[in-house]
Amino acid sequence: MGADFRAFVEIIFENPENIIQSYHIDGYQFWVVAMDGGTWTEASRSQYNLHDAVARSTTQVYPKSWTAILVALDNVGMWNVRSEFWARQYLGQQFYLRVYSPVGSIRDEYPIPRNALLCGRAARRRTRPL
Repeated sequence: MGADFRAFVEIIFENPENIIQSYHIDGYQFWVVAMDGGTWTEASRSQYNLHDAVARSTTQVYPKSWTAILVALDNVGMWNVRSEFWARQYLGQQFYLRVYSPVGSIRDEYPIPRNALLCGRAARRRTRPL
């Protein structure tokens, strides 16, 4: 998933199961703005606490409920959002968020090295020189 540097992203974690699930963003903080039972809808935004939200790097989602977080994308590069439940993490319940900078400076993010091993759609692309 791609996003722009210095943007805000709203992420909704929904848990239809009967176990508590936890989610973590490596090295970054986000704001938990709402938690409630049932299914999240557009109307759920009216419940958001935007005045004194709690800053965390891990949040829980209780059974049959949802949790809404806001993330300030203040660092360029790859962010990892993952489940803390090992069986789910192993099965791929995680994603990478790529935060792009319009500057393209090595001050923000180093380019991919020439000798990087590429796979999938990236295998046919050329990497930028260092």
